[in-house]
Amino acid sequence: MSDISTPAGASAGRSHLGADSRITGELQFPGTVELPGYVSGRVDAAEIVIEETGEVEGEVHAASVAIKGRFRGKVVGGTVRLYTSARVTGDIEYETLSIDSGAQLEGQCTRQPFRQDARKADQVSGSPFE
Repeated sequence: MSDISTPAGASAGRSHLGADSRITGELQFPGTVELPGYVSGRVDAAEIVIEETGEVEGEVHAASVAIKGRFRGKVVGGTVRLYTSARVTGDIEYETLSIDSGAQLEGQCTRQPFRQDARKADQVSGSPFE
């Protein structure tokens, strides 16, 4: 479970991928997604939680991003929180960023307003989703 408040629009439900799962590709969730396994690719959701056992390589886009495990790539988020157990290599674009003591971060952080619709325009296929 996430310790950060759920953003508006996240009432679309909660998804949880198994701890031993390995997924590659583009993933889209209308609400919250908890990732305790391995993901390679792009994840779009209202809220993303990378659990302590989770490892994500690629891009994540969400109004709320909580990283407790390992991440390598690019984060685009509104509220981004790195927990004590977080190990992050890559760039973070954020509106609000908090880093707990003990978290490890190697990369560049850029503050900018988060646009929820930016992920729609970002898609390679150009097709919008909700």
